[in-house]
Amino acid sequence: VDALKKAAETCAAYPDPYCTALRDGIASVERVPAQTILCGNGAAELIYAFAYALPKEKTALIVSPTFCEYETALCAAGIEADHYVLKQSDGFRVTEELLQTDLTRYGAVFLCSPNNPTGITVDCGIIHRLLQTGVCVLLDLTFLDLTETPDKYVIPRLISAYPNLTVLRAFTKSYAMAGVRLGYVLCGDEAFLQRMSEKTQCWNVSSLAQAAGAAALGCGEWLAASVKTISSERERLMSELQRLGIFVFPGEANYLLLYSEKDLYGDMLERGILLRDCSNYVGLGKGFVRIAVRSHAENDALLAALREALR
Repeated sequence: VDALKKAAETCAAYPDPYCTALRDGIASVERVPAQTILCGNGAAELIYAFAYALPKEKTALIVSPTFCEYETALCAAGIEADHYVLKQSDGFRVTEELLQTDLTRYGAVFLCSPNNPTGITVDCGIIHRLLQTGVCVLLDLTFLDLTETPDKYVIPRLISAYPNLTVLRAFTKSYAMAGVRLGYVLCGDEAFLQRMSEKTQCWNVSSLAQAAGAAALGCGEWLAASVKTISSERERLMSELQRLGIFVFPGEANYLLLYSEKDLYGDMLERGILLRDCSNYVGLGKGFVRIAVRSHAENDALLAALREALR
């Protein structure tokens, strides 16, 4: 917030279109060359830029259930999408069965870890084997910093070894900056990154967002403390929800996917609490909802409302 206030004094001038200082800061933290980084107006803009940079003659594969914006972006880019639907019997985990797919048919694979809405991360070995096929992969790690394993993947090694990989990251989630809009991708294929850049508008990242991002890079202790609170509250929520007879998928991020035959969405809405109805996700359906792991008091309010609705 201090950085935003200070940056407001310079808002009469255009922002740096190359986000030079911010990219240098990200490069230092991520331990990758600055030329492998492209910043955007939130992760969403970069999902669209990625889709527009793909070959239009090939279908893309989305590992589902997952974030609906991937398919929306592909549709906008005129690219057809197929879904590889994860099995509920596997807990919606990505298994080696994905690797048995004929990936030569696809121009790209969209993979999210931890996945949204399941909160489950993908095994490192599966990601390596997927990348070894040569297929272009968008690996969405926007929620990874909010798990207890933020270093699950050695990103510098992945970027260096696999030019077919584009990693998506966001300040939006990790540093509570959703209203500021700031994300970035890392990719070792500079030609592909240039194609993505050409699909974004000039000056797409404001001076305020660049300043806030640079400041956030120095807030690692705050992030670590936040993750500690999230982890503790997530475990407490899971335990209490299971006591209420609600099926909880063991997510690793700051949200949980739930299933109940009761109308949790409607019951909570009547009590002034909005859950994410997940019935429109590919691979899910009626009865699935996602909740956020919020403050202790807010989580208590949710649990109290659920106890009242389910008694």
